[in-house]
Amino acid sequence: MPIYNPKTFLLIASLLTGLMGCVLLLMPATSRRIPGIQYWAAGSLMAAMAGVLILLRDIAPVWLTFTVENTAVMLAFSFFMLGSAKHWGQTCHLKPWLALFVVAWCVQLYCTYGLDSLRGRYISVAGFVFATGLMHTQVFVREIRRRHVQRESRALGIYFTGFWVAFSTLIFGVRWLHAVALPQTGQGMLDTTLLQMLYISSYVFGIVMMNIGFQLLAAESIRGEFEKLAMTDALTGVHSRRAVVSAAHACFERSQRHARSFALMMLDLDHFKSLNDQFGHQIGDQVLQAFCRRIETSLRREDVLGRLGGEEFVVLMPDKNAEQATQIANSLVNIQAAADAQLPSTTVSIGVSEWRPGDASLEDLLARADRALYAAKASGRNCAIMA
Repeated sequence: MPIYNPKTFLLIASLLTGLMGCVLLLMPATSRRIPGIQYWAAGSLMAAMAGVLILLRDIAPVWLTFTVENTAVMLAFSFFMLGSAKHWGQTCHLKPWLALFVVAWCVQLYCTYGLDSLRGRYISVAGFVFATGLMHTQVFVREIRRRHVQRESRALGIYFTGFWVAFSTLIFGVRWLHAVALPQTGQGMLDTTLLQMLYISSYVFGIVMMNIGFQLLAAESIRGEFEKLAMTDALTGVHSRRAVVSAAHACFERSQRHARSFALMMLDLDHFKSLNDQFGHQIGDQVLQAFCRRIETSLRREDVLGRLGGEEFVVLMPDKNAEQATQIANSLVNIQAAADAQLPSTTVSIGVSEWRPGDASLEDLLARADRALYAAKASGRNCAIMA
């Protein structure tokens, strides 16, 4: 089969796209939690099926190679758009899309069995895919803007995939305008005119690269999930030791550069080992979880609560000095002491310190907070002391 034959391009695209759809479906169990992945996979398989049906023209019935094939193409790009929107939690206005789908589907049906118009089929199908592509592109634009506003990290996947979504949209837009403006003699899907070959090769390349982009987005989501697990304490849901120490270093460096206040609390639940011995580790775990939820409701959004290990926790408070942090610490002591009786009662001891210009490293600040914590325990526990 010559390489310039459109059937070659369609066959390669169908095989690659179908394979990538299967890869998305067969990813590890963690990928099942990636929103939108099933839509991307369904779109890939629909696009692969459409390519195979085009290759069967003049062999299989018209209803299969035209009507079903056109429907598969329309659904493929719709699933791609819905998958991306779901992936980032964006709302899709389905009623206008559904109305457009029904109109385009009916027009292509009429142009197949009524008028037998190649031009009409191109106008309806290419026009629908072009409109869907514009909506798909908007999904990426909104997500990129959101990340820019919230200053989130920008991974390769969103830009790579967004580019090829826009590229495919442009190809279908040009194809639609061509069908609207000019006769379509010699422009059938399997014709070998130069212009049709450009359309086919662009479509093939665009859809393959777009599917590679979906693989990238899925892989980045899986990696992000593992990073999140590494940075989150599995029992309490607060920051892990690794995460909170990293955040503390960032706060310390910011204070050194800009001389901005930074307070730190070290918290320890009193007599927690005895509680575990008396009531069991399951109750002890529930006490830790309830303690964290109680503390979180009393902190600001910019404050960071992390678990160092066991019953020891740390709170980072940017732009707070030691006096302000001590007031908050005293309120946390009172809140914990007045906790409801659904679980065994326990109190908390807190040591407070703040960044000082003479601190050589974060360890200096942590050491002061640790000394203050031991002083609080030596003073009878259930209190907060500033160092």
